[in-house]
Parts: sequence; structure tokens; C-alpha cells
Amino acid sequence: MTRVISVLLGLGLVASLGVAIGFPRSFEEHAALRDSLRQMPRWEQVRWLAKRGLPDPYLRDCTPVQDSGLRCVGRWSYGPSTWVDIRATPTDTIVFLSRGSGVSIVRFRSQDSLRLDLLADINSRSLTGRCQVADTLLYVNSGGVECYDIHDLASPILLNWLSLPLIYDFFVVDTFLYTSSRDSFRIFSVANPARPRPLGACADSGYVMFVSGSNAYLGHQAGLFILNVSNPASPHRVNRLGYDVLSISVRDTLLYFGTTEFALRVYNVADPAIPFPVGSLSGIEAHDIYLPPTCDTVLYTPKLHVINITDPANPRQIGFVDCPGWDYGVRALLALNYALVADYFKGVVAVNVTSPAAPVVDTMAFAGDEALDITIDNRKAYLASYHAGLQILDVTDPTKPSYLGCYDTAGASRTVKSATARDSFAFASWNVPRMLSIDVTNPRHPLRAAGCDGMFNQPEDMVIRDSLVYCAEANRFQIVNVARPREPVLVGSCNLPGYSGKMDMQDSLAYVTNTVFSIVNAADPAGPTVVGNYGARIQGVDVVDTILFGTAPYTGLLALSVADPTHPYALDSLPLTDTIWWTDVVVLGSRAYVGGERVWIVDVSDPNDLRLIPGASWTPPYLIERMEYHAPYIYAACLEAGVCILESTAVGVTDASRDQPAATQFLRVEPNPMRGSARVTGITPAGRIRVFDVAGRDVTDRVSFVRYPDALCMEGDRLPGGIYFVKSEDSNTKNVAKLIKQ
Repeated sequence: MTRVISVLLGLGLVASLGVAIGFPRSFEEHAALRDSLRQMPRWEQVRWLAKRGLPDPYLRDCTPVQDSGLRCVGRWSYGPSTWVDIRATPTDTIVFLSRGSGVSIVRFRSQDSLRLDLLADINSRSLTGRCQVADTLLYVNSGGVECYDIHDLASPILLNWLSLPLIYDFFVVDTFLYTSSRDSFRIFSVANPARPRPLGACADSGYVMFVSGSNAYLGHQAGLFILNVSNPASPHRVNRLGYDVLSISVRDTLLYFGTTEFALRVYNVADPAIPFPVGSLSGIEAHDIYLPPTCDTVLYTPKLHVINITDPANPRQIGFVDCPGWDYGVRALLALNYALVADYFKGVVAVNVTSPAAPVVDTMAFAGDEALDITIDNRKAYLASYHAGLQILDVTDPTKPSYLGCYDTAGASRTVKSATARDSFAFASWNVPRMLSIDVTNPRHPLRAAGCDGMFNQPEDMVIRDSLVYCAEANRFQIVNVARPREPVLVGSCNLPGYSGKMDMQDSLAYVTNTVFSIVNAADPAGPTVVGNYGARIQGVDVVDTILFGTAPYTGLLALSVADPTHPYALDSLPLTDTIWWTDVVVLGSRAYVGGERVWIVDVSDPNDLRLIPGASWTPPYLIERMEYHAPYIYAACLEAGVCILESTAVGVTDASRDQPAATQFLRVEPNPMRGSARVTGITPAGRIRVFDVAGRDVTDRVSFVRYPDALCMEGDRLPGGIYFVKSEDSNTKNVAKLIKQ
């Protein structure tokens, strides 16, 4: 209850600062709103925003869009857990956990000690809410309703995605699917789950739903609506109870529901047209209610309250355990003496309820929180996952990123906002100390190596160069020497004018997004100094040569000249929608990829004339916080939706290697990626080559060649980092090879 009260107070404070009349007026107000909202279950977030008429980034229309310019080649959809369901048979128990933008299918074992073995992950179209298993079918709310065949638990098959605008909740009973959206309640036949057939609808809505017998119950801040659905073609309301409802469950003729007044209420609905109160219990935070079908005397809420309902007129709490984190869903396996809680950032929490009066947290698994930062090193992705620690992924195969391990913060009340890595050590922001050095020699079991003392704030972003880690923090820029990673030492520091966000390093200059955008000269690590400012907030930043490309709240993309870092000045700006606060930018060749609620692709070949490329965009499963380019992919940290791995398809020269068998490719560039020089083989002694950027422009004049008997040596010091195509003009070998310049 303490957590909910603090959230409501925080939201009230934010509203008093002017949020109710539009977007927050400052980044600080926005941050307060975001942090308050993220502590609420998804349906409460939706309700709070809708009540105030605010735009809702948490619930998006997931209707497919024919995008171009980027292709998502792989996803790791772990994020906050929002719902749990179970399928129990005499021989097995399977757990379905909605988290982030996907569902994890887990085998539950407790013969000797409790084990939760991952069987499969499902990548959904958007953030997930309720998941419900019905025999060998799994239904998932992801804006629409997805239906999967789970005969083979290790290989779920998508049968259908029911595309309806903004579905709040759904419920499946037998061959009927009930949905509630912004302005309607609908019933579908799913006798053929691959082809849902509409049956009936009415103008009622609810954020949570339960269906029992011939009645549907919809929970809304305007009340609890009771609908008669005995005739699926003609559902209609029969009554309304005047409560602001959080959760609903029904058994026989008794209706149980939780309210925002921190109370569990019981009504008799033998005649739904004339419901009457039976009993209540105050002091209960019921974001979900579970009534085990094999037990008539116990009710569970996810906090975890164990409530005796033998006498519905006098429900009594007989047991309680305060699960760590924010608890949103609950199911119980009484035959195995466990209750399972979907916990926002701790994953699934298994609670031993052998003694209902003294439940005990047994274990936690699959922790995941907002993806705030991502860095790539040696085919591994290091993800700063806020309350869920430093997650480590194997991205050797970018189409199938897989979990390796985690330096977890479970139970430690710590936050991880940024991360960087080099070889066998990763560095993560922390509470106290402000930065950790983590030994990732064995990525499945990362170990704390050391902490750095004396830092001013948690790094909001970090960049590693050689043996130094550069840290952008609130009100401070600091440099840490990690030549001895087990003994990191703070070596230099300077003040910054406010809240820091993202940072880019070019040579000895750090470009730090801040309340006032700042340029820091870090040539002397012991004495970094601010040498330039630009009087506007910039959120994302990427610097190419002497041009800085930045994303700005409510503005879109900016191009600044930083040829003289002491006097940066604007060259052009391009207004873009969907770039409010969650924004970042990556520039590859002549194209900038601007991420927010979607990724826009902008032609930046002329920084004085930024041009949006029409029809070229990509919509992620949720808002993008950070994008990191590691040739040849863009890695997008999508807040609650996990990680998306993207490949650019908007190139001006055809990459022949995509269209021809590998055996016919004679032209080779090695090493690739290259830093300074590379060997070009596969052409005749008289052959010549040309080099093009991704827009198809000839940049051969930026490279030089030295001919040897068996190859050309290509010097590319004047070639900016990015993707290029080396084209042979030899009559015997007309090939194109992709080149990545670092």
C-alpha cells in the first residue's frame, strides 16, 4: 500500500505542475511523470492518462505498417513482467509469463528443489498484457489479440493476430473471445482460432475483464459494468456498481473485486440485475485476484495476500508476504504448494504457500526492466536494465539473440542506467558506489570486481576509449582510469549545467546532451573543461566529422556545425512527429536514423538541407531509448520492449553478396571491418575498383591504393566511419563487396 500511496502522491504532484493541460513543460517534469507511471500496472497507466486526456505511449495501435528502409532481423523481448498463467496436467506444469514485448514459456519443476526451465520465447507485436492459455492455444494481448498453437511448447506457431484498435483486455471461454477496447465490448467466435468471427458488440468499456457463465464484468474508473452475454450477438449492460475497479474474479454467484480504495469487496450476483454487497476487507492492494478452482476457501492477490473466504461476509487475511518489486499478477499451484507472482522487474516470483499463514518467497527468475542503454563488444550485448541489473546477451547470431547471464540487482534496490564493456570487463552505473567494474570473463556468471569511489552521480551514459571511461552524469562530467579494471580510479572531473542524458566521443571531445548542450575537451584526463555550449536541450547525439546530429524534444532532428567546438551553431532542423522525449540518433553515411516512437530515416548528405526520406520508417514494439551502431547492425534499446536488432536496407548501391551464391564472389576486402587500410583481392593486375557510400555516391577520391602483385592495398584514413561498397570494374570480375569502416 505504501508504494501505491507514494505513486498517487507523485502523480498528483506531476499533475499540479501542469501535466494535465498537455505534455510536461520540462524534462524534469517528464521524468517525474514517467517514473510515477512505470510503478503502475499497464491498465492503471492507461486509465490515468485517459482520464486526463493525455497522449498514451503505453498503449499503441499495432496495425501493421508497410515500412521500408530498416528490417528487424532479431529481437530479445525481455522486459517488465505483467501477467502470468499456468497449464497444469498430471505430469507437467507449464508457466506462461508476459514480459516486455513477449511471452516466455517455462516448465515448472519442484520435485527436489524448485526449477524454472525456459522452453521458448514468443516475440509479440507490442507490449504484452494478459496472456491466457486454453488447452493447446495461447492468447496474448499485444494491442490486438494474438493466438498461438502450443502443441509443441518449444515451437509456438502464430495462428492469428486479431487487429482491433487499442484492446485494453480480453477473456476466452470455450470457443468465445471477449474483448474490451476504448469504446466497445466485442464478442468473437474462435471455434476456428485461425479465423475469429465477429458475433456481437455494445458500447461499453473496461480496463480489466472477467467472464463467468452468461455474464461479463468490466472494470473501469467509471464503475464495474455487468453485461449479459447469453446471446453473443446481442451483449447488453444489466447493471453498474459505482467503484473504481482494479481487478475482478467470479466464483459461482459471488463477485470479488479490488478497488483503488485498497479494499477487496464481495457481491452476490445470483441475479446480475440486482447485485448486493456481501462483505469486504480493507487494506488490500489487489491488482489481481486469483481463486484456485480446486479450493473454495482461499483467495490470492499478488502482493501476496492470502485471504480466507470460507465466510464471504467476513473475508480474513490469514497470510502475507511482501514480494520484492511491483506485483501485478498471480496464479497458484496448490497441488505443488506454490503461488506464482508476475513481478514488474523481478520476473516471476515463486512463493511457497505450504503454510498459507506464513507464505515464503522461494525464488525469482527472468528479471527484466526498462532497457536504458546498450553496448556491443566481442559479439555480446551489455544491456542496462534499470532495476534488473546488467543483462548480457549473445548476439553472435543477430537473428536469434540469446540470454547469457546477468549481474542482478534483485533485492538490492539498485538501478543500472548505463553500461559499457571492453574485453573481459564491463562497467555499469550503480547507486553506491556510482560505478561498478564487473568481471565478465564468464558471461554466464559475471562477478563484481570493484567499485569506483568519489564519483558525483550515477553515469547516465558512458563511453570507453583505451583505458579511460568517460561518464556523463547529472551536473558533472567525470573520467575514470580503468587500466587496472579491478582498481578503477577517478582521475578528472568538471561541472555540467544540469541533467545529462547521452554522450558521443570524437577524438578528445565529448558531446554531452544536457540542460544546455555541452562540449567538453577531455584531452587532459586530469582536467576536462567545458569549451562550448549550445542553448537548447538535445536528447540524442551522433557526431560525424565536424557535424553534430542531435534529436531535440518536440523539434526532431538538428544539424549543428562543431568545426569550432567553442562556437557550435545550427545549420538546419527537421521537425519530426513521435520524437517527444524518448529519442536517439545514429548516422550511417548519408542517412540518419532517428528513433522515438518510430525510426525515421533522414537524408543528411547536405547538413544545411535535412530531408525526410518519404515512406522510409520502422515502428518498434515500444519507445526507443537508445540506439547503438555496431557494424553492420543498429541495436535499439526499446525501454519496456527489450532489444531490437536492425539492418539498414536503404542503400544506394546493390550489395551483390545478397543476390549471388557465396562461391561466385571473387572480390574480397580484408580485414573487414577495417580501421586504416585493407587488402583488396580478386581482381586482375590491370583491374581497378571504385568505392561508393550507402547513398550511391562515388567516394573513391577519399581512398588511395598501392598495387602489389596479388592485391591492392587500400588506404582509407580519409574515409569516415560507416558502410561502403567496393565495386570492381574488372571485365573478368564484376563484383561488389561490402566494406565497414570503423
